[in-house]
Amino acid sequence: MESGRLELPENDSHPAGRAVSASRSEISRRHPGTRQQAGAGESRSLRQSLREWASGGLGQEREGQFSDRRGLLCSTFAFSAGIAVYVILPEEPFWPFLAALLVPFCGAGLWFRGKQTLVSLLILAIAFAAGLTVATMRTAYVAAPRLAEAMSATVTGRVLDRRVGVSGARVLLEVAAVNGQSLQKTDFPERVRLRIANGDRLRVGEKIAVTARLFPPAGPVNPGGYDFSFRAYFSRIGATGYSYGPAEVIDRGGNGLRLRLAERLQRLRDSVASRIRSVLGSRPETGLAVALLVGDRSGIGSEQEEVLRAAGLAHILAISGLHMALFAGGAYAATLFLFALVPALSLRWPTHKWAAVTALIAASGYLLLSGAEVATQRSYLMIALVFLGVLTGRRGVTLRSVALAALFLLLIAPERLFFPGFQMSFAAVICLVAVYEIWRQRRPDWGRRDRSGAGIARRLTGAVGKWGLGLCVTAIVAGLATGIVGMHHFGRVAPYGVVGNLLGMPVFSLVVMPMGVLALVLMPLGLSALPLTIMSFGLSLLETVARLTADLGDGAGAVGTLDSIPALLFMSALFAGLLLCGRQRLWALLPLGPAIVLVTLAKPPDIQIAASGRLVAARDVEGVLRVSSSRRTFAGDLWLQAEGVPGRAILSRKMKSPQRACDQWGCVVLAHDVNGDERLACPVEKALAIALPKEPEALVQDCAYADIIVSDLIAPRICAASAVFDKGVRERRGAVSIWLERESDADFANPQSPENAVAGRGSNSLRIGRIKYAIPDPPRPWHRQGTVTRASLRKAPAAQSTASRN
Repeated sequence: MESGRLELPENDSHPAGRAVSASRSEISRRHPGTRQQAGAGESRSLRQSLREWASGGLGQEREGQFSDRRGLLCSTFAFSAGIAVYVILPEEPFWPFLAALLVPFCGAGLWFRGKQTLVSLLILAIAFAAGLTVATMRTAYVAAPRLAEAMSATVTGRVLDRRVGVSGARVLLEVAAVNGQSLQKTDFPERVRLRIANGDRLRVGEKIAVTARLFPPAGPVNPGGYDFSFRAYFSRIGATGYSYGPAEVIDRGGNGLRLRLAERLQRLRDSVASRIRSVLGSRPETGLAVALLVGDRSGIGSEQEEVLRAAGLAHILAISGLHMALFAGGAYAATLFLFALVPALSLRWPTHKWAAVTALIAASGYLLLSGAEVATQRSYLMIALVFLGVLTGRRGVTLRSVALAALFLLLIAPERLFFPGFQMSFAAVICLVAVYEIWRQRRPDWGRRDRSGAGIARRLTGAVGKWGLGLCVTAIVAGLATGIVGMHHFGRVAPYGVVGNLLGMPVFSLVVMPMGVLALVLMPLGLSALPLTIMSFGLSLLETVARLTADLGDGAGAVGTLDSIPALLFMSALFAGLLLCGRQRLWALLPLGPAIVLVTLAKPPDIQIAASGRLVAARDVEGVLRVSSSRRTFAGDLWLQAEGVPGRAILSRKMKSPQRACDQWGCVVLAHDVNGDERLACPVEKALAIALPKEPEALVQDCAYADIIVSDLIAPRICAASAVFDKGVRERRGAVSIWLERESDADFANPQSPENAVAGRGSNSLRIGRIKYAIPDPPRPWHRQGTVTRASLRKAPAAQSTASRN
């Protein structure tokens, strides 16, 4: 009510609103001038909205609502920040003390509940402290025995998981006994992961016995790089290794409800995969079909996966939001259609709620069938919230639902925050939901215009145009979000990912997944052959698109690893630009500027040393990083990927003479910096000498002449080398990265420090500038040396027999 005028709502769902809309339509039809004035009003509205976008004039009320909807998401960010701070702490905190700190924070929140700003800050502080506390408690809860040294043992246990890859089958065992001794009577890892010769024939729940060579979980490949020991610790995996022969199956039935359910689920997945393979045969698309429907990637070749990754289509292999939406959405639509055929039901009962329940059941089944990876769990939680919103009459796809899904997953396992799948999945979803929320707020009538007078062709063109525009926006936004994470973890992006998604996703969305869902529905009836064949045809088209798109890049996707701090700053800038309102988006420039500066000034390491000490990478006279091994290794591949080397060029990065020279006593490797010394008259004399002695006599000589010592032996204290990385140092500190610098730019303030030691013997122009270790000192729990040794296993039976006599 304003100036004596009654304002009626313009809402098609309201009777008064429909009357107003009908009246205005009739007036517009009878008086064309009125339509022109209305068009001018629309134009002014659009100009006004653009002006508000630039100036932040959302209005105080709308902006407050806009910020309130992000409160839970901000709390989730604070909770994640607490987990991240816990991981980078130099020492392990005391979780009871952290838990006690939550009490005064909560009390302060209740005391100042009338002051909104202060309460918001307290909530963020509570979320941060809760993340720190939960991460500390999780670390203490999952602590389990781990191996301290390599050993051979006969292990008996239950199969918890089995995965078949290109290099063989890996089996996760829940250990029951070792060398005939019960695990309850000896100190030994609770779980071990083995590569077994006949692992592809083993089934989840079976009890097996196998003689294996066991090793402690490997630490980081390089400082800040992939760290298997971190994952192994939180998975309670205390040893890895390989079997000396096939495993012997002792018992085929699992004990306990959990193992029996896992066994039956694995049999179901194997049955579905077997049916797909029997229908499609040995086609290249068969492995993709199995991966999409049951989550088993064993049939996908490395070249096939590389092509999809280069085209920006590798995300289809991770069963996530699109797969779950198509599966559950298809079940919802099919159920509604069936109910619509019975007017007595559709007109009298809330059939849409029944369809939502059916979709929830279908989504739950697909979650279990696909293997329940982290991305699938996130998608399931999101889709469950959507259909719960249908049941309760509320909208489900919001940033709140994203935050709830993230909080739930992080509360169960805080370590997931550092998994690439978790980061990519939630980064993409947060950005996409934020973009479409902004879109919907700026143009609330977009997609709801009255097209009753338009022809079929015009309406079809408009629908296809909006769908294509949405697909393009999705590809750009999701590609930007996942690209930052991909650069950080894998050192690569998909430069033509937008093209690959625009060409490939229509085939995937309209042909591949609908036929896959139909095949799963018809498989119990024996009618899955036709939809599987159509699905295979769609996958062949998708592969063709991927190859064409990958050829455009020609290896341009390998850009090198983005360090943690610049990656965090870039993601902060992206989130700030999408989640803040109006002029507040300018805050995105605050992290963006330093991120660009750090990337510009970043310099890759000149020398990489593996934790084992048997593998070294160093730059040649041209400044090119080369690996000392003549064969491809996991560590060497990761070093070169971080350098931005495409996969097909890795084999050409092997050291050659004179950079590497070996004899029966050991090897000597020459190292240059990233700028190279090719312009020098005698570049060999200007290099650093890295010695890898195998014998004590060679170690004594290398200490006198080499600049850097890398050996499995224990170096004497009087070793004159500038830096020594012997067995003791590498066992404590793990892999090593070294940056070199020119003597003319060196700081001679502390020449005795290894970080500033002059590496040359007078004529050398290089010296060690900086050394970075993979394992901090003191080490965190997941990096600490294990307690299980061969001696401790030998002492266990003697101790037990002594106790029984007493």
